[in-house]
Amino acid sequence: MVGLGRKYRIFNADINVRLRYMAERGLTFFHLDSPLDTDPAITSVKIDGRTSLGVPFRISVDGSPYTDITAKLLEDLWDRISDSIVVVYSNTDMFFGKILQRMEALGFRSSSSISGGHEVQSYGRVYRSNPRVWIPGKICIESSSFVYAETGLEGLMETSRTSGLPIVDVSKVTTGTAVSSMEEYIAVGNGVLIPLYKDDHEAQKSASTLLRTDMGGMVFQPDPGIYTDVYEIDFSSMYPSIIVRYNLSPETLGGCGDFHVPGTPYYVDMKRRGFLSMALDQLLKRRLYYKSIKGLSETYERRDAALKWMLLTSFGYTGYKNAKFGRIEVHESVTAIGRDLLVRSANIARKHGFQVIHGIVDSLWIRGNGDVDKVIKEIGEDTGIGIVLDGHYRWIAFLPARSGLGALNRYFGLRYDGSFKVRGIDIRRRDAPPIVKRFQMDLLEALRGCRNPDDIKAKFTDLLSIRSEYMRRIGSYPREMYEIAMPVNMHKEDFRVNSLHRAAIEIAHRGGYFPEIGERIRAVVVSKDAMALDLWDSSSGTVDSEFYRSLIDRAFEPFMFLAKSSGWVPAQTVPLF
Repeated sequence: MVGLGRKYRIFNADINVRLRYMAERGLTFFHLDSPLDTDPAITSVKIDGRTSLGVPFRISVDGSPYTDITAKLLEDLWDRISDSIVVVYSNTDMFFGKILQRMEALGFRSSSSISGGHEVQSYGRVYRSNPRVWIPGKICIESSSFVYAETGLEGLMETSRTSGLPIVDVSKVTTGTAVSSMEEYIAVGNGVLIPLYKDDHEAQKSASTLLRTDMGGMVFQPDPGIYTDVYEIDFSSMYPSIIVRYNLSPETLGGCGDFHVPGTPYYVDMKRRGFLSMALDQLLKRRLYYKSIKGLSETYERRDAALKWMLLTSFGYTGYKNAKFGRIEVHESVTAIGRDLLVRSANIARKHGFQVIHGIVDSLWIRGNGDVDKVIKEIGEDTGIGIVLDGHYRWIAFLPARSGLGALNRYFGLRYDGSFKVRGIDIRRRDAPPIVKRFQMDLLEALRGCRNPDDIKAKFTDLLSIRSEYMRRIGSYPREMYEIAMPVNMHKEDFRVNSLHRAAIEIAHRGGYFPEIGERIRAVVVSKDAMALDLWDSSSGTVDSEFYRSLIDRAFEPFMFLAKSSGWVPAQTVPLF
């Protein structure tokens, strides 16, 4: 018997065989003699497209669109695939699988195979991965892969290089799995045993201890409004830096030690180096190096992004129940130290004459007449964690939540370098139709020249004109501007009320298309009252104008709040009698 409460324990039994081979021999994929080296030149082709009722009807090859999928086009595409090492493809609704079937019908035998997609749950949401295609002799990467979508081929190569996993495996797994693989790679290389079954689960705690330790990140709630001359300062990879700086690891954390974790009963043994701290130290140093030079080339920028995502998930995996090198007490200690550091940082900023407007986990927004460079320097010296100036805003608006209190992640502002930072409005939403996103982009562009609230107040008539123009032309835009990506989160029979989402699923079923949980259905609303949707481009351009006008109105609300915060007052209608 093995595992929890068993007689024997088993180690190094479930390690990826390719990872183990590479780790035991000190090998890496896409090896670089210097971090400044470029990646090897690899020929690639990118194939994207759409299907309707399971039939491909639109395709693009390396960004060039084609509306007619002819035999000649497929022949040319086969030549491109044959000449390429990397094939990046979209298999949403089995698009690429259908293309390969057509090629085989024309006599082009690829000997390809297709694996089924699967559902993944994350933070209460259900996602579905597209079926994967394998072609012998090719590196096949599905374009919806998170790592590829966020960091491109260069990011995939960097993640493969760091994790010890082949690039195709990296494209299939989460960044958390890549971090776990990196830890296993380092463990094998250093002779550290990896348990088959995790047996250091959360220790029993009293209710008071649980409430004291399980508190998450620190937040300073903002007062809704517009603020000028604001600095945003961020800790660089705060949580991984805490793990490294404070030597946090399951074997170093306990009831006694040299360092007391503030607000908890935990102590850290600082005399011996913890494995988790040691493993993340290498990843952190590499990421900070690429962050410092990412402006030199797109390759360095994408490597930095890949390492950033690995570091972001490395903290979450310390509390994951099945993480081989995780433990919930480490997770709690990281957040406890993070809360302490943010409070200390806010006090330092106040000492230098700054007002803290907002703060969340690892970021502070401050304004005042002090020297921000001195604040950053003192915070770095006091905490031992690197902190940088992430942005200097001419103005920034923190939006209210429905309760009227300041929302934590809804704001937008104009930096002195002319760029905007936007969070929590429709332009960032996956389910907002392109017409709404373009509307908000036009509004932001109109505000680009505004230096202060008075400028915003004076500019508001232009914003109203933009809104009026969109309202007037609401039915005249191309069809794709109205498409809403509706997530399929449950089966049709599980809906308790009628909704557009349920209607989309029913219409898809009637058309012979059966979307899986986690997929998204792209639809145009033809009539909300009648629950009529167009999934197949069959309505000759008809849309529910009033429905889309309501979306435009909703998208305008943050900008109306901005105007009112800048002093704009709507014209009053004076009664005649």
